[in-house]
Amino acid sequence: MKSSLSLAFCLTAALLASGPLSAQEIKFGLQGTLAYPTSDLGDRDLLDHSLGYGLGAHMVIGFPGGHAIVPRLDYTHFEKDNRKVQLLQLGADYNYFFSQQVNRGAYLGAGLGFGLAKFEMDLPGRRADDTPNAVHGSVSAGYMFTPNLGAELRYVHTKYEPELFGTKPEITSPTLNASFIYRF
Repeated sequence: MKSSLSLAFCLTAALLASGPLSAQEIKFGLQGTLAYPTSDLGDRDLLDHSLGYGLGAHMVIGFPGGHAIVPRLDYTHFEKDNRKVQLLQLGADYNYFFSQQVNRGAYLGAGLGFGLAKFEMDLPGRRADDTPNAVHGSVSAGYMFTPNLGAELRYVHTKYEPELFGTKPEITSPTLNASFIYRF
């Protein structure tokens, strides 16, 4: 009985202490993105720094003090001549809003996730494609103009090793993404 009472007391204390940490606001959102490939992904032999585009969906889980966790799914497509790279990334970001209110004003963020890429190269007399996967990291800065509309710059870094033409080159694929955000 005494141990049950102690357990109940500890659980009650933990619940009361976690009250300020509980989510206050959950919103869903969509983003449209222009993406610029850098490093190996943007090399002349691959995408030659051609702009890509992307779409995504996310959920903002807001906490007191301007803190938010943002699970997200992003799709990005790049194409140059007969070379195509598609990225599908699932991850979560932490965002801090300087106004101390989620979805209001300027924020900074950082995140981790897992990505799947599809590399396709169709050169004269040769064709190769592969679908490697890898973890990614990101940093971001954004501004919510209203609680529903905003813009974000996001830098995402990943290393893929696709098998292309019998070799497995290490392709660092950082991208700089500019997104328009709509939340509902």
